[in-house]
Amino acid sequence: MSNGLDGVSFLNADGRPLVSALGRYLEAQNINDGVLVLCLNKERVSELDDGLWAFDPASFLVHGAEGENDSTEHPVWISTTEPNDFRSRLIVVDDAAPADWARYSKCAYLFDAQDPSARENARSRWRQWTEDGKRLAYWNFDGENWQLKDQN
Repeated sequence: MSNGLDGVSFLNADGRPLVSALGRYLEAQNINDGVLVLCLNKERVSELDDGLWAFDPASFLVHGAEGENDSTEHPVWISTTEPNDFRSRLIVVDDAAPADWARYSKCAYLFDAQDPSARENARSRWRQWTEDGKRLAYWNFDGENWQLKDQN
């Protein structure tokens, strides 16, 4: 991780579908400046891409995914790789890691603490970034809203 990364929001889906947690998070954010949702594998990309179209009938989140047109056409891009176009926000899923965390002005780490492996990966990241002096915030998803639970 580059020394330029200042802070990360940890987003715990807490047993709820990641696509619902991601959708509610994206709704609460200003997505006009570009968001990259970085995943470890194409199966997760496909799951999130399909799921964001249908996670809430009252919501419409414009997004695109790896394998589709050009990433520049979409304010939210879901992929296993970083596009060449500038994205100011990063959401990491499944402990994926960008080439340079500092490239992004806002970073979020989406995980499900009910999954032991995901929970341990998140704890490990939290410990390391705390030691590195990064500002961290821990948010919990209740199925509808995000609640801030801890920050340093």
